[in-house]
Amino acid sequence: MDVDIKNLYKDYGDRRVLQIDSLNFTKGNIYTIIGLNGSGKTTLLECIAGLIKPSGGEITYEGLSIERARNNISLMCQKAYLFNDSVINNIKCGLKFKGFSENVIEGRINKYINYFSLEHILEKNAKRLSGGEASKVAMLRTAVLQTELILFDEPTASMDIESTLKAEKLIKDMKSKDRTIIIITHDLQQAKRVADYVIFMDKGVIIEMGEKEKVLNNPENKLVKLILNI
Repeated sequence: MDVDIKNLYKDYGDRRVLQIDSLNFTKGNIYTIIGLNGSGKTTLLECIAGLIKPSGGEITYEGLSIERARNNISLMCQKAYLFNDSVINNIKCGLKFKGFSENVIEGRINKYINYFSLEHILEKNAKRLSGGEASKVAMLRTAVLQTELILFDEPTASMDIESTLKAEKLIKDMKSKDRTIIIITHDLQQAKRVADYVIFMDKGVIIEMGEKEKVLNNPENKLVKLILNI
């Protein structure tokens, strides 16, 4: 799914936290958004997801409004919001809400469950999971939806390196079928491993963006150079 953003801004009182003049995400690519805390990354992602309403500007999805595109968008928040139910039911819940048949649900579960070794906790109450386990469940719950636009906010922040690499393989596999994936991350190595394009933000604006190799190896912005130690 292509996403086009024009003259987007978000204000809280007299404080402008986001100002994006023009930005385009094209289908079949993985984008990583990087920036210091408070740079507007999550605000941008939540605007794209339709969770918060921009103060102005326009976001279109293949030319459609958020109301018409919402069913083709999924979001994994940084905090894994899990229901007071079993792990397996948490993974299935989005599919059940959308009215998929049991055959489709089982097929999706079988397709994705092996990315992480969760078989031994499928019947465990999700509220009793560790942070890393909860993140894996939330990621699988997002993956099984197979939406055209997939948004991740620090998806591997609670995972160890082995689980992070497994999660990154899942993310790269999800890119097939011309899906668009946008990931907020603080992990520069993760951006190097998974991204096609990298976006750096600071104080609500984009300060550097482009193809991964160009941005990470030869940036123009002074702050980006400082962050990358170039």
